[in-house]
Order: sequence, then structure tokens, then C-alpha cells
Amino acid sequence: MTDIALATCADLPSLVDDDASFVEALRNRGATVDPVVWSDDAVDWSDYDVVVVRSIWDYYERPAAFSQWVDELAAAPCDVWNRPDLLRWNSHKFYLRDLADSGVPTLPTAYVDRGSDVSLAALFEDRGWEELIVKPAVSAGAFETRRIASDDADAAQPWVESLVADNDLLVQEFAADITAGEWSLVFFGGEYSHAVVKRPEAGDFRVQEEYGGSVHVETPSDGLRTQAKHVVDVITDRFGGAPRYARVDGIERAGTFRLVEVELIEPELFFRVDPAAGERLADLVVPPN
Repeated sequence: MTDIALATCADLPSLVDDDASFVEALRNRGATVDPVVWSDDAVDWSDYDVVVVRSIWDYYERPAAFSQWVDELAAAPCDVWNRPDLLRWNSHKFYLRDLADSGVPTLPTAYVDRGSDVSLAALFEDRGWEELIVKPAVSAGAFETRRIASDDADAAQPWVESLVADNDLLVQEFAADITAGEWSLVFFGGEYSHAVVKRPEAGDFRVQEEYGGSVHVETPSDGLRTQAKHVVDVITDRFGGAPRYARVDGIERAGTFRLVEVELIEPELFFRVDPAAGERLADLVVPPN
């Protein structure tokens, strides 16, 4: 029997409903499956054969504690999904620069180190942008993320200076075409599984459901799937092995897939849109006899 911990956060001690088919598939394979709060100091992770990181959606609020936890997982005699080195790399959004340097099309981005002098007015002038997005490099769920127009640069400058005092930042050209939808393509073991399109509420740019965004089941073209898989392949080459699960988020522009984010830590995997998706991932965790 395989003992599996599905790591979650204190606010979601029973996981999210979307993971139900995955949990059922694991249990149908004879595994013992426990939702376990990642930040619970009383947990001995070596009690488990496998730790699958799922809904640890507050990790970015406690980066030092998260880093310590990843170190604990790396030292424990259990299999960690995803691997600790992937978790560390993906927890800081400057990974996008690594992928861009490897030829992955991304959004035009300025990477700003913590404590740096940054002038929004100068960025607008130098880059020729009309609108931009500012976000911390360690964040999730549109936390501290703002859309700023060039006319509002001076008014927003004090906020940016306050944010960069304590955070590395990404400053990106606003992608107006995100209103047409942001693709999320899910890969298990480096192979395509399923996809959805997330669309923001009218007048907003955030695709998260808590901000009014919606999820739509759509089938990506072969070309889009190939380009999204290329992102996973680049990561596979970099780390010497494919992520056990990955959600590749991006927009399609003139036939080119432009990466917005790749989620390797705690992505919603949209099991609910594909009845067989939970089975596919469970087959990797507990291979059939």
C-alpha cells in the first residue's frame, strides 16, 4: 500500500472540490490518501511514500517558511511531486527570464530587483508601452498586481516604490488580447492531458474566478499544443526530467503562444472538465500493476 500526502493549506484542510476525482482514483488503486496542511509543524513528512503538492495557496505569503518546508521535503525519504528543485525555481517569477533566454516566447517584461530605483514614466517612454502590469515576483492569484496606464504613471509611482522596497518585481506590457481568453494547458509526465480557456469579467483583466473570471472547456489547436509542450520540454531539459504535472498558461497572438506563467507548485488542474484526468495523473503516482 502506498501512503500519499496531498499537501494543502490551513484554509483548505480537505483540499478543493476540483481534486475529488484525483483523490478517488488514488484510493481506487489501494493508496492511503491524506490531505495534510503544509505549514503544520507537527507533520513528519517521512511518514509518507509520496507527497503531492496541491492547494498550498498561501505559500507566497510565507516565503521563508515555504523555503524551509521544501528543504524538509528534499531531506525526507519520500517522493515529492513536483521535485523540490522545481518547486524552488517556480516559486519566483524570474523563472520567466530563464525560459525567455531559452527561446520561449513570453510577454515583454522588465525584471526589477528589490531595492532598485524604478521609474514608471521612464519605462513607458523607453518601452513604448501604453499600459503595463506590475506584480511581485513571489505572488499568486493576482496578489498586489496592478494595471497602470501611461497617464497614471506619476500617481502610481509611490505605490511601486513601496512595493519594490521589499520585493523583486515584474513589470510587463499589458496584453490587451487577454480579454479573448488565457489558455491553460495541463501536462502530466510531460504529456498533454487537457485544456481550458479562462476569461476575465468584462472590464477586468484578471482571469481568476474570485475576480469574476470564468472557465471554458475548449480544444487547443495542434499548433498551440505543440508550442505549449515546448515550454514543458525546455523545463525538462533544464532539470533533467519532466515535471510530474504542469499547467502552462498563455495567450495566443497571431499564431504564436506567448507564455504568461507555468504553474508547477499548486495549480488548479481542472480535473472537473475531463472525467479521465484524475485517472491519468493517478496512473503516474500509483502505476497500475
